[in-house]
Amino acid sequence: MSVRSRDIVYKVLATKKRAMALQALSAELETPMPVVLKILKGLESDGLVEVFYGQDKAAIMARAKTIGELI
Repeated sequence: MSVRSRDIVYKVLATKKRAMALQALSAELETPMPVVLKILKGLESDGLVEVFYGQDKAAIMARAKTIGELI
C-alpha cells in the first residue's frame, strides 16, 4: 500500500464530506474492495477516517473525520 493510494482514498472521502459505502468507494476508485478496505483500516488507525457498519444490508461505510473531530 503506497502513500499515494492512501492520500487518494482520504482525499475522495474528504471531498465528499459524507459517509460512503465501501462498494461505492471501490467503484469510484476502480480498485478492488479488499484493497480499499485495507487502506481504510490503515487510515482509521491513523485517526483520519471513521469506518463503521451502515444500516442498509450491513454495508461497510467510511467517512473522513473533520478538523473539529481531530482536535
